[in-house]
Amino acid sequence: MNATSDLLTPAFRAGQPSANASLRQLSHNAPLALAGVLVATFLLYLSLYALLKGRHALYNALTALTLVSFWLYPSAAPVQCASVRCLQNLAVSVGTMKTLDLFTKRHALPKYTASPAPPAHILALLYATELRYESFTPNSIRPPPSPSSSSSPAAYSEPNQLLVHIALFGAFQLLPQTPVVLGISILLSIYILWTSLQLLLRYKSSPPLFQPLYRGHSLAGLWTETWHSCFASPCLSLAYKPASKLLRRMGLPKQATRAGGVMAAFAAMAAFHVHGLAPLVSNEGLWRIWWFFLANGALVVLESAVWGKKKHWVRTLTAWGVEGVMASCDGDDDDDDDYDDDRHQEHERLFYHHYEQQTSFGIRTPVSTTLLSFSSPPPTLALS
Repeated sequence: MNATSDLLTPAFRAGQPSANASLRQLSHNAPLALAGVLVATFLLYLSLYALLKGRHALYNALTALTLVSFWLYPSAAPVQCASVRCLQNLAVSVGTMKTLDLFTKRHALPKYTASPAPPAHILALLYATELRYESFTPNSIRPPPSPSSSSSPAAYSEPNQLLVHIALFGAFQLLPQTPVVLGISILLSIYILWTSLQLLLRYKSSPPLFQPLYRGHSLAGLWTETWHSCFASPCLSLAYKPASKLLRRMGLPKQATRAGGVMAAFAAMAAFHVHGLAPLVSNEGLWRIWWFFLANGALVVLESAVWGKKKHWVRTLTAWGVEGVMASCDGDDDDDDDYDDDRHQEHERLFYHHYEQQTSFGIRTPVSTTLLSFSSPPPTLALS
């Protein structure tokens, strides 16, 4: 058994479902999951509207109800399709982070940048739906690369960069598939997926989601300047700042408090990805996700301690080599395969028994085998 298959849950290893069965299962589960997300999101919207109207007690009550709704609706509307449960978990995590992030900002919300500001019901919608707070200041937007002296600011084109990265991805498929090549290909595929969605869903004036990956000059630069910043705000307000403040109160030096904040931000994103991908990924795979994010955080701290803000080609090559290996790291657990096979077969039997009791289809249908790459390591702050 190859190591990659060990990273999927038992139902995924059981076999491929028929297309019709998968579609029937998806059509049965998706509306329940979507309805729960919409109800919780509407409560978030109502809470923000109450805050903008100065109804602080009502805002606090609705915020608590929003959090309860996000975390209870998966139990109130259980689904069996693992792909839908994965998206459901991700929605719960994003909604929770968004709600808590805005709660920490309730006394000083980001200010709308244009004038005049829209009415409260529009502002509440913008606060609830903008991950990077594009319409407000301060925000977590990362501007496009500075143009050279011979070019204009309009020279940077996100659609053109998407084509460049698609070409790079294709070129990497022609190379020997070493761990570094595989890891960089994974990062390129995530860039392509997210940028494609960005071009479909963004405002006309939305800034780029990523900087070009080939401009990444270090591990710290990759996560603070190059990678997307969709979750930069909650990482800062819910992880980096609280951890740094706690360590500062303990009397630790400034460098140590910053390092602790960086590790807390990476740990928060590890928890986000583990919770989201739990329906699809085995326990071993989930531990590897923890390892990837925490190792990145530790290496960012170490790199910054050694190099500071200095740029050097050795630093760049080391960063990309290390990142490529970590992104593709795949252990070999052949010694445990016999045990895992028996254990997974038993899990599969219990899964099918439970599914046949819960669904009206009355068919043995393993979950869909679609695995969404949803990687978004957190932003980190300079340590020097």
